[in-house]
Amino acid sequence: MAALLVLALSACTGGTPAPAPPAPSPAGSAAPVSLETGTDVGNGRPAVSHDGLMVRRRAVIAVHPAAGADLGPARARLEQAAAAGGVVLSDIAPDVLEPAILEHISPELILALPPGSTGDDAQKLAEVAFGPEGSYPGVEHVHVSSVLVHDLRFTVAAADPAALTAAIAEEGILSDALGNYATSLGSGVLTVTYTGPLLSDALVESVRNGMARGAGGDPADVALAPRSTTGEGVDMSREPEPATEPEPSPEDGGTHSHDTGTDHTGTDDSGH
Repeated sequence: MAALLVLALSACTGGTPAPAPPAPSPAGSAAPVSLETGTDVGNGRPAVSHDGLMVRRRAVIAVHPAAGADLGPARARLEQAAAAGGVVLSDIAPDVLEPAILEHISPELILALPPGSTGDDAQKLAEVAFGPEGSYPGVEHVHVSSVLVHDLRFTVAAADPAALTAAIAEEGILSDALGNYATSLGSGVLTVTYTGPLLSDALVESVRNGMARGAGGDPADVALAPRSTTGEGVDMSREPEPATEPEPSPEDGGTHSHDTGTDHTGTDDSGH
């Protein structure tokens, strides 16, 4: 498995490593969305109006493995190094990366540093785990990068939150639209939280439609809010378009130092 860790995008360290959105369907019905799990169709950034505190920066590391390498041991080393520093890594979909990086590396394993981590934290973690360039078998190099993620909370009233959760899981619309998500059951309330690749407005509405239908209500009954109301969000109108040209690889005469131009936004990661 190719390993990818989410840390703040700055460089790659050797050895240490839009099509138009689907039209919304009538209220109360699920929007038909053809997509890869947890992301919108295509390589471009989706149109996003749900921003501010609903969009955050996350620091990430992408491990580019040597050909045929088993990345299980590499992941274990990274997690051990993180645990030693009191850092908990978490999985996140590879689609948080810019198209230019995805053209260069197709990660099958992606882990995220916690909110508040910086690119320096990511770089140090990779160095602790893998040592000097070329010294760890199976790892060719590591990308250290900063990405944008949606950090959302959907809440809907439900007479039986547990039954609603089961119905939503059986239907599968949330897993299709979001990939990984978490649920929390309250007294007469179901909450769904999501941290992952940016979602188009149409895809967000498809989630609200699915939750509302299961609860016997309307999409407007599903409240959408930031997962956390503290920290610093992102104004998407000020974000440059992501790079789409593939990064040069060592085989093509490129170097191990990659910069896709995202560092100008900084590496601060607001907390959840």
